[in-house]
Amino acid sequence: MTASYPPASAPAPEAPPLHSREELLKLLDRETAIARATGGRLAVLILELRRVDRLQALLRGPAPATTMELVLERLAKALRAEDRMAAINDEEVCVILPRLAHPSQAVLAAVKVLRVLDRPIAHEGGSAVLRPCVGVATVPEHGYDPAGLLMAADVARHIAATREEGYHVFQGDEAVESEVYHGLDLDLERALRANEMELHYQPQVELASGRGVGVEALLRWRHAQAGDVPPATIVGIAERTGALTNLTLWVLNTALRQAQQWRSAKVEPRLAVNLPAGLLAEEELPGLVQQALRTWGMDPTRLTLEVTEGHGLGEAERSVAALTRLKALGLQVALDDFGSGFTSLAQLRKLPVDEVKIDRPFVAGFLDDAADAAVARTAIDLARNFSLRVVAEGVERRETAEALAALGCGFAQGFLFAKPLPEVALRDWWRSRGA
Repeated sequence: MTASYPPASAPAPEAPPLHSREELLKLLDRETAIARATGGRLAVLILELRRVDRLQALLRGPAPATTMELVLERLAKALRAEDRMAAINDEEVCVILPRLAHPSQAVLAAVKVLRVLDRPIAHEGGSAVLRPCVGVATVPEHGYDPAGLLMAADVARHIAATREEGYHVFQGDEAVESEVYHGLDLDLERALRANEMELHYQPQVELASGRGVGVEALLRWRHAQAGDVPPATIVGIAERTGALTNLTLWVLNTALRQAQQWRSAKVEPRLAVNLPAGLLAEEELPGLVQQALRTWGMDPTRLTLEVTEGHGLGEAERSVAALTRLKALGLQVALDDFGSGFTSLAQLRKLPVDEVKIDRPFVAGFLDDAADAAVARTAIDLARNFSLRVVAEGVERRETAEALAALGCGFAQGFLFAKPLPEVALRDWWRSRGA
């Protein structure tokens, strides 16, 4: 029997709450982590309203915000109480459907959304039809990465705009560059050569003192047509086009060059740079890192390479050998997004790492969700038992920082302390808050 949406026997749900875009992204982080841990399902819908200008003209010129309010009010009637939605801009809405019983429910939800918006929307005596389209991405079919899910739903949205039925479920063989980000592979190579990308830096603080001790370098690319390209998309394009090594070396050298300039200004944070785990198999990687360190005169002990748990670390022996070669240079290694992957106690004992970073969904839910709190506590206990530093990612509440510190977490980063900053702003922040 095909699942309905909501289930036919379910009582009429209360309207789902409206979230800001930032809140929705946090929720997606959390729900994907839960789905990964429990084997659950969820869906992401991106809805485009294709006649907003006509609606505004016919309805005596309401502001875009008023138009969106009318749309969201209508959408709320089609969704379950546990579903969440947020306006992305004046013409797009993102909806998260957590805890689905069957993937067909995502399609049924898309159809229901189209039906409720296909009826005329009235305002101050006028009415208009929006003719929306919906792109759908689902977990686990399209992975667990929030940025990847949003990207897949966006690709599906563009395809849905050309389909009579008005919706489309992302298919794995629909390459991103052939749909939404067409040509970004060539643009990426050009952007690397022309230094058109940039790095922002998010401070890491010592929880006991609140003083800055380091920064994480984060990649940013604002494309002329595609807008802000998510870092996960950049890395995905680089992987598909064979540019991952060049991209990583660009990030590393740019960050080290910036660190050299900071040293001249008496600003000397520890520097963390993300290392795609897929590069661990590259034999020449240690030599390339060593050359970059020498070029920019960086003390290796002040550099940390962050490798994401669960991505390329499955073959423990190969990972241990690769990380050991890197650590022989004198630098340090962090295990990023700890808790979201499948690193066992035995693997953690073997991996030559100096630091673990607790994945942000578990930090976000630390005070409110017993399961998230248990993961965070376990990570802290494991790290302390192996004499590793612990960094909590995504700390946004003072109460969370205090509770983590009480459990023995030594360091943190997140909006409570600072958002990722351009290099000039980071320099100013460090002069007032740095160690």
